[in-house]
Amino acid sequence: MRKWFVLISVLVVALAMTSCLGEVESHYTPRIYSSAFYVNPIMQGDSLKGAKDTLLLKYNTEDDSYVTDTLALGDTVMFASSFYTVSNNLVSVKLDWDTTKMALWYSLNDAILKVLTDRSDVAAGRLYFNPGYNNVAFPVYFSPQVEGKSAVTLTVESDSKYPTTSIRFTVPVSNEL
Repeated sequence: MRKWFVLISVLVVALAMTSCLGEVESHYTPRIYSSAFYVNPIMQGDSLKGAKDTLLLKYNTEDDSYVTDTLALGDTVMFASSFYTVSNNLVSVKLDWDTTKMALWYSLNDAILKVLTDRSDVAAGRLYFNPGYNNVAFPVYFSPQVEGKSAVTLTVESDSKYPTTSIRFTVPVSNEL
């Protein structure tokens, strides 16, 4: 009798463990990666040849942002950004900045432009992607226009049940450097 109980128990456990295999789905929080922040980059084609300086980033827990070293008015900063969703579909990438305080631009190659949907507004920093893509990378440039603090926020969205990740960079700007 005990043998039958153990055998039936093992069979029930095995059946329970394999009953969900057809519904297995991976869900990952999307990720944002960036390179170092290069001040007044010197470019050769699409490659970085040199720069005046790099910015140090410090995390500020009070406003949940990465604060850069102070920039001078007229400086231009370049960094490479990558938006990655592991095994889920990339839905959107959004770049937010105050256009009255900072000029911001980025370079999208033809491969990226071809996979954007009609909802996209490239000039406004709203990029929406067709299904089937999980990574996009491009350089971002910004130049502060006024003294004080400016901010850039990067957001990536996927079709995961953990759909968004955002990173905010706060940039102090001074005319006294």
